[in-house]
Amino acid sequence: MSEPPNKPMRKRRPTLRGALEAAQKVGQKVKGAVVEPDGKITLTFDNGESMTSTNDDWDMHLKELDRGKS
Repeated sequence: MSEPPNKPMRKRRPTLRGALEAAQKVGQKVKGAVVEPDGKITLTFDNGESMTSTNDDWDMHLKELDRGKS
C-alpha cells in the first residue's frame, strides 16, 4: 500500500497581537497599526518610524536587541 502524499506546511501569518506584544517588549510605543489583506502588518511608532513585518522579522529584531527567546 502506498503512502498518502505529504501536505505542504502552511506558513503562519503574523498576528496583530503578536506584533504589538513584540513592540512592547523592545520598548516601542505604537501609534498605529495596519493589517493588509495578504496578512502583512505595518506598525507606526511614536517617533515616526514604521516597520512592516512578519513573525521572522520580529524574532530577528528581538535577537539583535538581545531580548529574544533563549
